[in-house]
Amino acid sequence: MSLGLVVRRGLALVVCAFLAWSDLGYGRASAHTGSQSRGGSHLYVLLGLGNNSPGLSEFASRIARRGIPTTVRNYGDWQALAQEAIQQYQSGQLRTIMIVGHSLGGSAAVEMAAELGRAGIPVDLVVTLDPVGGSSQVSSNVRRSVNFRPSGSEDHFSVIAAHERDMTNYLLGQGRSAGARAVMPGRGVTP
Repeated sequence: MSLGLVVRRGLALVVCAFLAWSDLGYGRASAHTGSQSRGGSHLYVLLGLGNNSPGLSEFASRIARRGIPTTVRNYGDWQALAQEAIQQYQSGQLRTIMIVGHSLGGSAAVEMAAELGRAGIPVDLVVTLDPVGGSSQVSSNVRRSVNFRPSGSEDHFSVIAAHERDMTNYLLGQGRSAGARAVMPGRGVTP
């Protein structure tokens, strides 16, 4: 049996454990927050089905430690998060909104951005990681969008780890990384 097969089976067992024991709180309605300042930034991270987005919660924690308030939730919570962001933006507590989503969370990120657009609220960045189940076309209120799809040896789950540096650079405003694909200013996400 090849090492790759052993690793994949091991990862599958870990994923099954997370799905079976949902009481672990992985990706639940928890928030990792940095300092809240008036008119600050916020990152919303939307996990995929069963919160099965390996490494994305940890990525969010690292971004939060860099001072960007971050909320990690399941893709199904996007509407509540959008309403929270609308209220905070309108009250002046929030000025820069960034959304990252994987799998169904990627599609939910696009929907959340559109909901914010209907309220007249701009979104600085939407990053989708192999989105499924919806449109990948972002609304006109989105300033920048990036869509990462698996390529080469990547798969639906490893795409997160493969592009963590790229996501970090976009979120921290350091521009495009050498390994980044599919960057579109304004409207549109390309495959």
